[in-house]
Amino acid sequence: MKNNLLIVLALSSFNVFGQIENSSFTATGRGAATTFVTDYQALGINPANLGWHSEFEEKKFAMGFNEFTYSIHSGALSKQTLRDEFKSAIRGEEGASFTYDEKVQAAKDFSEAGLAMNLNYGSFGFAYHTDKFGGIAFRINDNVSWYSKFNEDISEILFLGKTAPYFDSLMMLLPSGDTSMILNDTSIVSGLNQDSIINGIATLPSNISKLFDGSQISLSWTREYNLSYGRKIIEKDSVFALYAGVGIKYFQGMAYVDITSNGDGQMEAFSSMSSAFGINYGDAALSNPSNDTILNSLLPRSVGQGFGMDFGVNILLFNKLKIGLAVNNIGSMTWDGNVYTVKDTLVFDTESSGLENFNVASQLGDVLGEDGLFEYNGLASKTVKLPTVVRFGASIELGKKIELGFDMILPTNEVPGPGSYQKAIIGFGGDVQPLPWVRLSAGLMTGGNYDTSIPIGLTFVLGKGSFEAGIASRDAITFFVNNGPTLSLSTGFMRFRF
Repeated sequence: MKNNLLIVLALSSFNVFGQIENSSFTATGRGAATTFVTDYQALGINPANLGWHSEFEEKKFAMGFNEFTYSIHSGALSKQTLRDEFKSAIRGEEGASFTYDEKVQAAKDFSEAGLAMNLNYGSFGFAYHTDKFGGIAFRINDNVSWYSKFNEDISEILFLGKTAPYFDSLMMLLPSGDTSMILNDTSIVSGLNQDSIINGIATLPSNISKLFDGSQISLSWTREYNLSYGRKIIEKDSVFALYAGVGIKYFQGMAYVDITSNGDGQMEAFSSMSSAFGINYGDAALSNPSNDTILNSLLPRSVGQGFGMDFGVNILLFNKLKIGLAVNNIGSMTWDGNVYTVKDTLVFDTESSGLENFNVASQLGDVLGEDGLFEYNGLASKTVKLPTVVRFGASIELGKKIELGFDMILPTNEVPGPGSYQKAIIGFGGDVQPLPWVRLSAGLMTGGNYDTSIPIGLTFVLGKGSFEAGIASRDAITFFVNNGPTLSLSTGFMRFRF
């Protein structure tokens, strides 16, 4: 397989969660964020929240560093297997090799099973607020999202390689040194020395667009610089208040992959990957006007940039009931580094042996070799729309210790792409503060790119709001079930007010 777009296949032992609450650890465990989050944590969610009256009146500034949230979901792996493979990938270790029968089972398990990963890292956030001025905030946030879903053919080719049923004939190396062609029959192949199988050949080849029918692979890694402002617009006693906010964002892009096919020859296949990924594009790079091989010493070199805007409005009734509406990510990005599209060619053969275990990162050379599925065309640049979403939420305060609410997040893109949701998200949840220094969060969410989940969170509020730290998970169900797990963690230990 060629060394570009199938890197997505390599990562696709994980399925992507869409961005819900950025890296705000205080919101991850709640299941709702539109009317809850404040100061710089409101950026990318609802800029009108910057006008909310502060819970801690004497503190005008908020600052935070190193807030991190990740989620990984697999409908095909058990909880323990997902944990083991995730740990191995982080450590750069190789897992135990599959037997042929295990490859067959893995291909079956991953067929039609959606897979997802989402990483959000807030490196820095700052906000200032007064009742007269309103609120202004700045935040730097990295968002990495991945979504993949394979049909039966692609899942078999990924795990079985040249012995996948799509390749109906096999070229064998005989002990004499000669070669021979045999039919690809599972009952026969399972008993053969796999090293003696040279090549898998499809005598009735299909175009890559047809082969990918119904499959989707998407990856997005962007760094967002967000400056937003929000304030109170109208107030009538303590009965009614209207708030509004706006945000402008600059994006840098490190990775973008979008592969979809409806099987009638209409295939969308586009990628732009930073040179830091070390992908060899082969001969296609020689004529590509956007070929970029420059390596930065620290951070991946950007291969895309763009601008976006957020708008939000809030209504506050009787100082208790909050209603919020926001439209986020209005804009586009232009990718101009290592930009490639796929040629819709016939897939005749492959020499790949398929994945040897779930740790794909160490097997890219084998899986994405020269004799693969894809051939590429280079482009100078390509502009794509940002994944725009509409958020609607409401919450109500019950006394001073309880706040309950809900969220609805609606994607506006006609065809789900990198960084976007497959379907709408609905969430319910809230906060309970049994002690002045402890806040408990819980909720229920469904939709998006994953199954129904129960988020939970714990936040410590110290020094009358001067310092916050906490931990949360997007899904407590994983603690009690073995299959269809969601590994999730959200942390923040450097959030200050002064």
